[in-house]
Amino acid sequence: MEVLSLLRVIAGLVVVLFLPGYTLIQAMFPRRGELDEEFDTLYRVTLGMAMSIAVVILVGFVLGNPALGNAPEWDGISDGDKGYFQTFFVTTSLVVIILLFFGAGWYRGAYPWMANIHPSLARAAPGLRIESELAVAGKYIPAELLELQGLKHDRDNVKRKMKEAELRKKTGSSMMKKYYDRREKTLLADLADIDSRMAELDDMLNRPGEGEGLSADVTQDESPDSDSEKDTEE
Repeated sequence: MEVLSLLRVIAGLVVVLFLPGYTLIQAMFPRRGELDEEFDTLYRVTLGMAMSIAVVILVGFVLGNPALGNAPEWDGISDGDKGYFQTFFVTTSLVVIILLFFGAGWYRGAYPWMANIHPSLARAAPGLRIESELAVAGKYIPAELLELQGLKHDRDNVKRKMKEAELRKKTGSSMMKKYYDRREKTLLADLADIDSRMAELDDMLNRPGEGEGLSADVTQDESPDSDSEKDTEE
């Protein structure tokens, strides 16, 4: 019983102080690195906790409104002599809000791992030029395609920042030039990491050999159409 009580306390803390705000932040900023390039996860966790408190306060204001009247009398669940600000209604409201925020985040592409559960759940974050049906093409994990497209997007951003650093280095003071020299080295390292990861994903998605890889699947899908076109021409 002590273990069960401890699990209930932990689950309650997660539902009240973390999940509502975290799922809201995920829905608002679905792309990794959108909040911060280096401390994105830390920002999401801390903002999620802060937003969770705000959501709980709003839920408390709504359920504690006297205009709602007394709650229904359900044995062991709610007291009919009190309002709706009771454990059951607060918990139910928070769970519904979490599910709504989670659904919005999934729709905006915040959870690419959902594609591993079922291909139809694949969604791309805004800014990625990939559709759900393209993400599930072939026989490899769709999440890898989503990651590859995200890396292409990140690579373009890094190259844009490198151009900006080069321009400001030419027009800035000596101190600014030293700063942007260090900045340029950091961006070059980031670009090398992105290129390395993209090469790994490309090898995974396009393995050499007949009948293997995503590109081979596309070729096989196109071959019947080309044969039919040839027959039509004849």
